[in-house]
Amino acid sequence: MKIQEVEVQNLESLKLINARDELLNDFDIEQNRPKDISFKTLLLAFFCVFLALLILLPKVYISNQIYYNSKDINKMYHKYTALKEERAHLKRELERLRYQTLSIEGIE
Repeated sequence: MKIQEVEVQNLESLKLINARDELLNDFDIEQNRPKDISFKTLLLAFFCVFLALLILLPKVYISNQIYYNSKDINKMYHKYTALKEERAHLKRELERLRYQTLSIEGIE
């Protein structure tokens, strides 16, 4: 019985050693495989980058134009509201001066 157990253990250890050797051989083959990029793969990568730029650059340009135009519109709107307030102030000042003129003329 003990001899059979020893033989079974020897067989299992041999299987493990064979499996380990097989893994090491596969690893060596993978390590020694050439790591070149084919021209076709390189061309595909450049095409993908070009396509991405072709799609994204107009979007970035349009977004920037919208940003700067809205900034200009905002500046003009602030100037418009300031001029509107100044006009209302000048109208009140004109009315005050007319009233003063009328009251002075009425006294004379």
